[in-house]
Order: sequence, then C-alpha cells, then structure tokens
Amino acid sequence: MPIERLSRLDLADIQTLIFAGGGNRCWWQAGVVTQWLEQGGRLPARLVGTSAGAAVAAACLTTGAHNALDACVRLFDANPRIFDWRGLRQLKLRFAHQQIYPAWLSAFLDAQTFEAIRNAPSRLQVAITRPARALGLGGSIMAGTLAYLIDKHVWNRLHPRLPRLLGLRHEFLELQKCTDVADARNLLVAAAAAPPFLSAQRIDGRHAIDGGYLDNAPIPPQTSAGKTATLILLTRHHPKLPTLFRSNGRHYWQPSGRIPVSTWDCTPRATVHAAFALGRQDARCLLDQRAFQLQVAPGLAG
Repeated sequence: MPIERLSRLDLADIQTLIFAGGGNRCWWQAGVVTQWLEQGGRLPARLVGTSAGAAVAAACLTTGAHNALDACVRLFDANPRIFDWRGLRQLKLRFAHQQIYPAWLSAFLDAQTFEAIRNAPSRLQVAITRPARALGLGGSIMAGTLAYLIDKHVWNRLHPRLPRLLGLRHEFLELQKCTDVADARNLLVAAAAAPPFLSAQRIDGRHAIDGGYLDNAPIPPQTSAGKTATLILLTRHHPKLPTLFRSNGRHYWQPSGRIPVSTWDCTPRATVHAAFALGRQDARCLLDQRAFQLQVAPGLAG
C-alpha cells in the first residue's frame, strides 16, 4: 500500500483508536495517551486493542495508565526471573507471566473500576485470535508464528496476510459486555495468550489466543468512512516510515525510534519507565509542533 507522510493530524476527525500489541512496548502507547489526556485531549468513542495494547487501553479507562505502570513495576520488582527452571523436573514450562499478567490486570481492574469502564463514553473492543479448525490449537500457534514472522520480516507488511490465509481469524469482543470483572480479566488474558508465556484461554467455550498471531495491529470490519477516521498506535519502529503517515485510508503513529524495552522481560531489569517516557516525549513533541488538534469528536464511524 502507498505511504503518505503526514505533517498534521486533526484528532477531531479520529473516531477509532487502535492499540497494537507488543508486550512491554505497549508502555509507549500508555505514555502517548497519558500526555494526550494531560494536555486536554479525550479518547474517541471506539477503542480497539489486543495483547498488552488492549490492557493499556482498559487501564486508560480506569484509574489511568500511571497507576497501571506503578502496579507493573511493583510486580516486576518482586520477580527475580522470567523462567522457573525447577519446573523442568516435572517436564513443565513455568513462565512468570502466567502469574504476573493476571495479577497485573487485577491491580487496576476490579469491581469498581470495571463499573467505571462500563459507564465510560469510550467502548473498548478486544481482539482475540481463533485457531484455524484444520490446524487445531497447537498447529495454529506454530503456523501462525512462522507465517507472521515471514510476513513481517521478509515482506515487511504493516498487516500480515499469511496467518489469515492459513485460517486464523480475529474476533472482536466488547469489554463492556462482559458479565463481570472476572469475565473481563479472562478476556484480556486471552487477548495476550501467547503460549508458552501465557496459556490459551477459553472464551465462549472455544480456545482463544493472542490477537497478534493474526495481526499485531487488529482492525475490525470498517466502511471507507471508518477507515479515514481511524488512528493506529504502532509499537514497532519502522525506520523507513515517517512518524505520522496514512496508508489505505487509515492514519498511523509510530514511535520516533526503537522503544527501549524488552518485550517479554518481567524482572526488575525491565525498562518499562523508559518506554513510557518515550511515549510522553513523542506525544509532547508532536503536540508542541501543533501537529495535532486535540479535540476529539464523540461520534462513531464505521
């Protein structure tokens, strides 16, 4: 798709904000949105996210990304290692994420904050991946991983095509429609379930895995008008692309450089504060350059 460099983006026209996945890299998104809100902006009526991007979007609808970041740091500081080698004695893979990620969600998503999400003017759609029927769960994870890597690093597409051709499918579920806070947490865990770090979950009786197996930046079905009113917050830096650009009618905002954090690190060494700070810096820079008009329309397109 042709890439069009943008020097200015009118946020009053943005009605769908998409949070790409990316593990700890999603703290860049948290910094961007925090700066955006502190300078008088407001979120659009539709949010879409997957993996940690969906969780960051949910945090922005509760007590704010700052509190979610503090909770993350506390959990990481208490965790000395990513992998527990002792589990190998029982032939089990034990990754710290299996305990830390649900605990982190519980730190900012409880009964009270879930009620706040339900009453928020912005609706959050969470993207999960459904395995291909022909491949099953294990085959879909293996095929999806290989296809995604080939599509991303060989063909360098913003949105991979091979996983979809193999039969993997996105499903978009609205967080506000969950029956209770436990159901909401389970949906967010499912959206980030990348075995062996996080086990696949069951949503509506069927397996669900990380939305990134199909596309790191999930896009729900849209009309032409919906495309032009969409902004996607990427978490990968593409050196050959501008910071702000338009492709296939949609708007994209990428980090100004490689986000300085390890995707999967969940120990005291994780530089999540640096990722958050880069997001704030990037947002501040574009806002100071008047690249953005902050007022966001409350309508919904697409």
